[in-house]
Amino acid sequence: MQTGEKELSEVALVRTLRLDASKRPAEHGSMHLTLAQLQKLADDFDLGRVIQMDRPLTTQCNTTDPFRTGRGTFLLRARHSEEYGARVEYLHALIDHLCNRGFPVPQVVRARDGRSWTTWGERIVEIHKFVKHDPGVHRDWRRMNSAASVLGDLHGMLAEAAAGKTPVPPEMRNDVTPEQCWTLLSESESTVEAMSAVEPAARNAALSILRRARAALEPLLKDYPRIIGQLPWMTVHGDFHFWNVLYNGDEIAAVVDYDFMQERERLFDIAYAMQNVIAHLRTVHGGNKETITASELPWSNVRLWLDHYDMTTHLPLSEAERRWLPTEILRIFLVGVATGVLQEDPIEAILKQGSDLDLYLWVGAQERLFL
Repeated sequence: MQTGEKELSEVALVRTLRLDASKRPAEHGSMHLTLAQLQKLADDFDLGRVIQMDRPLTTQCNTTDPFRTGRGTFLLRARHSEEYGARVEYLHALIDHLCNRGFPVPQVVRARDGRSWTTWGERIVEIHKFVKHDPGVHRDWRRMNSAASVLGDLHGMLAEAAAGKTPVPPEMRNDVTPEQCWTLLSESESTVEAMSAVEPAARNAALSILRRARAALEPLLKDYPRIIGQLPWMTVHGDFHFWNVLYNGDEIAAVVDYDFMQERERLFDIAYAMQNVIAHLRTVHGGNKETITASELPWSNVRLWLDHYDMTTHLPLSEAERRWLPTEILRIFLVGVATGVLQEDPIEAILKQGSDLDLYLWVGAQERLFL
């Protein structure tokens, strides 16, 4: 496949702070503010005296510094350098709507003049109220089905919130088109082939994964734009996985991280979450990969997850969406394979992601799996 300059320039957008290890700062967690500097920002938002600076949270893109004042606990977030004011204001308007409708989301703190962000150096800075929650990721079917229900609620409320607003798309991406993914896979093959210092067996295994991934991707180069344009589009979370769902016991405390909120096919959010759902299915019910085949896994549990989504959303999944979902799940998985070469240890990343290639190839071939 020949790739023109336009496609190459679009692929370059993938090499962001989120995906390209070579462009990430050494630490994501903190702005390394002094107490006096933090107090200046707290004063700007009328939060009173800072009592304590807590341990920074580990994040991929934005820095997040928790701190406490006499008025509560807050999160100071400094956005990545690609972010801009109009985008942040758009996100905050949608988040305000969610808060007003009672959806569990961290509230954006506003200054007395109504501003929801300021700048610190070259970065946009915002403050959110901290949501108390249990530590760790909670993975059992009861909590995961609750996540499906809350995603249904979220989509319904985002449809309301975005009505009449002009979408402001994100600069950073966590997904690529099949054409961009094809180019990344081709680049990855060339990169891995040139790694002469890598143990030959590992390099050959990585190359095999990349070539099989490219073969699986090829049918989507024509099918994807034709099918996706016929499916429901709306404003979606854009990064809905179960590290972004916080719990208190069995209750959902908050859905967080709206940095990739955007207007696109609704099915993306569901297929993106399915990477976690299927991983849980494999972990709990898969046993030994050598003895349990993909077809023997209890896929009825996954269909039930989708049913929980349908029971709360404003627009239940159509038959066309459920038929395309296996392909969309495979497509997103292949993006993970393609971007492995951008990680600190490309071979390890490709081999790790590729260990489930057979499973996802099977899923992608099951058009009726979720009907």
